[in-house]
Amino acid sequence: MIQLEVKNISKKFGGLHAVEDFSFDIAENSITGLIGPNGAGKTTAFNLITHFLPRDEGNIFFKNENLKNKSPFALVQRGIARTFQQIRIFPELTVRENLLLALSSQYDSWWKSFLKKDEKEENSAAFQLLSEVKLEKYIDEKAKNLSYGQSKLLEIIRTIATGADLLLFDEPAAGVNPTMLMTVKKLIRELKKKGKTILVIEHNMPFLMEISEEIIVMENGKFLCQDTPEKVQKDIRVLEAYLGKS
Repeated sequence: MIQLEVKNISKKFGGLHAVEDFSFDIAENSITGLIGPNGAGKTTAFNLITHFLPRDEGNIFFKNENLKNKSPFALVQRGIARTFQQIRIFPELTVRENLLLALSSQYDSWWKSFLKKDEKEENSAAFQLLSEVKLEKYIDEKAKNLSYGQSKLLEIIRTIATGADLLLFDEPAAGVNPTMLMTVKKLIRELKKKGKTILVIEHNMPFLMEISEEIIVMENGKFLCQDTPEKVQKDIRVLEAYLGKS
């Protein structure tokens, strides 16, 4: 069953086509990688899918619903959440408070997450999520005191805490040490076991090829191909996009 359908989306910045007539489908409960040379339009595509940028053209369907004119927060409520290439956490809030804000997206009003009647249940959920990436001992630390890798793990966990069915991770492996890389890999695989659908932008090719069932390739803002990791790695068009034509 197709969960996400991206149909002919485009975005221009001045005279530059950052994304042009870009289309692809993602199956429910799958792990899909999105790759392309630097400047191919990957993060712009993420921003269009999650409505952090308005599209010039095209449509996006999630579970057969057209997402036209929906805000990023409305998409989270419908089950789409993401991380960012540049980490976006609240540095002056504690790790716990960062997660409570994410957990609150499952309620009608964000402030309900701080009410006493929800405290026990949500604190338990926050602790459990942090335990999955061995950050539970930092639960009352201010987020600004975390290392870069820990901050990245917190952002990933905060995205998961929204309860979204479709998770978009923008370079989750970038800049993390080998131990944290294994943690991220295990976490993504566990998410699939729980029925989640994951779309990943990543420059760490061994990491992405190992976890992904399919790979989508972009070049110059356009769709180049979509296939299994094994076939993509042997595709002459992909090799030429990355290495140049011989």
